[in-house]
This record gives sequence, C-alpha cells and structure tokens, in this order.
Amino acid sequence: MAIQILLFNAQGLLLAEGDETLMSQYDPQQQLIWVDITDQHSQAFFKQHPDFGIDHLDFEEAQRERHPPQFEEYGTHSYLLTHELKDREEYLLLERSQLLLHVNDHFLVTQHLKPSISVSKVFQRIREQGHLDSTDMSQVCFELMRQIVIDYLAVMLALEERLSEIEDEIFDVSTDDLLAELIAYSSKLQKAKRSFSYHEEILQQWLRDDSHQHIKMDYEQLSYLYNQFERLSSRASLYQGLVDSLINGYISVSAHKTNRVMMTLTMVTAIFLPLTLVAGIYGMNFDNMPELKWHFGYFAVLSLMAVIVLSGLWIAKIKRWY
Repeated sequence: MAIQILLFNAQGLLLAEGDETLMSQYDPQQQLIWVDITDQHSQAFFKQHPDFGIDHLDFEEAQRERHPPQFEEYGTHSYLLTHELKDREEYLLLERSQLLLHVNDHFLVTQHLKPSISVSKVFQRIREQGHLDSTDMSQVCFELMRQIVIDYLAVMLALEERLSEIEDEIFDVSTDDLLAELIAYSSKLQKAKRSFSYHEEILQQWLRDDSHQHIKMDYEQLSYLYNQFERLSSRASLYQGLVDSLINGYISVSAHKTNRVMMTLTMVTAIFLPLTLVAGIYGMNFDNMPELKWHFGYFAVLSLMAVIVLSGLWIAKIKRWY
C-alpha cells in the first residue's frame, strides 16, 4: 500500500510531506492533512486511524465494475466517487478509473487502485507552491475535479482530430483495423457520456442544495464544474454521432467496393461463358460435325470467340460497368 501525505497548519501552509509516518505529527484540531492511498486494501490504515471515520469497504464497493459516480454525506465527512482518465496521452483508449474522495474541513483522503493523473498533478502543484489557496480542504477537492475536467477536454479535442483523420482515410484505407477502432470509440464514448451525465446530476444536486456540511465549494466553482461536464457530455454525444456516421460510411464504402469487384467478376463470367459454350460444343468431336473437317474451321472459331469478347466489352462499356 503506497501512501503520500501533505501536512498543513491551520492557515494552509505546508509543514511537511512524506508517508504514513507523518500521521504521528498530525493534530486534527490544529492542522489540515491530505492522505493519498494507492491500493485497494486500506483496511489496516483506517483501523489504525479511526478518527477519520472512514469505512474501507466504501472503496472496495467503489471498485465494482461499472460503478457510477456517486456522492454520499456522512456525519464526519463527505464521500465522492468520480471517474478520471487512466492516461491522458493514450486518448484513443478513453479508459477510465475510479477516484474516491473523503473530505471535510480538516482532511482529504483520496483512494485509487493505480497512480492517478489528477492527484499527481494537484499534489505536485500544491507541494511546489507550499500552501493551500484556502483553509478548507474542499478547495483541494475542487482542484482535483477541475484537473479531471481539463484532462477529459484535452482528450476529447485530440479525439476530434483523430476522427477528422479517419474521415480522410476512410475512402483510401478500408481495413478491419479501422472499423474496429471506430467501434471501440463508439463504445467508449457511450460509457464516457454516461459518466459525464452522472457528474452533471451530482453537481446539479449541489447547486440546488448549498447546505452540504463538508464539501463547501462556492456557487462559481460548482457552476464551472457543472458547465464543463455538460460540455463534455455534449461533445461525447456529438462525437458518438460522428463515429456512427463514419461506421456507416465505412460499411457503405466497403459495400461499394465489394459491389465493384462482384460486377467485374460478373462481367468476366458473362464474357467468357459463351466462349466456354463454344469450346464445349466443339470439344465433343462427333463424326458428323462438318466444322471439324473444314480447313478454316479453327480460325473461324477463334474469330467467333474474339467477336464475342469484343462485343461483351463493348456492351459493358455502353452500360458503364467499368
């Protein structure tokens, strides 16, 4: 279990950073703390520090597959489950991971299974500036949510560029890999849209009810997050529609190419079928076939075959089959 801790005084000035050993210096009445846990099994930590009032089973439940974003308020803290991107650079994957936040006025505990992009960036930013912007840990919670939004927006813009590239490629490169990529985008965007909608509902709930005991973001911050998630949801819908159009376009282009191939094969078959018929007739070698004894029979049949081929090509040209 990997644990990082930032310890602040009551005014938000950074006092120390380190691992779990810093807990011995923590005074809940006089200090603020951010504990970041990278592991699923945090039972020992919360048993050793019951003052947080956190049930480790919350995180195990949050890791359930397809668990939606969720907000709960307890007596000692608020519980927020949010989704973030696993890797901002690999935008084609749009893979998400769960980030769990336990927050009140004096502490913030973040939990995640693998290294978190948003936690790492905000953690580093606070460490470098050496103080919090506010004496309320809800401000750090806002910073994390804003970083998640920033990463998602960057990925969605990069995805838009990739879809534009596919629009150009789809008429030149028709491979199964391209179709598989588009189908993957459609699925990922559908999941992302659901996630954004859940975040919208949570933020709408916060905007309607400002009496939350532990998460104390102001109206401007909540409006910013709500508008950004609404924007992400709209983009996800837009891009999913574009992906579906590209899939239909890909199928249409592939079907058109298949039809052209089948038309060519049909035309070849139609031209050579009479030749096969002629060859089959004169290949029977009956005794009473006068053409077999004719001095110019061979050349006459070859000429007939040439006329058939040229006639077939001429008819195909008139009908614009090629």
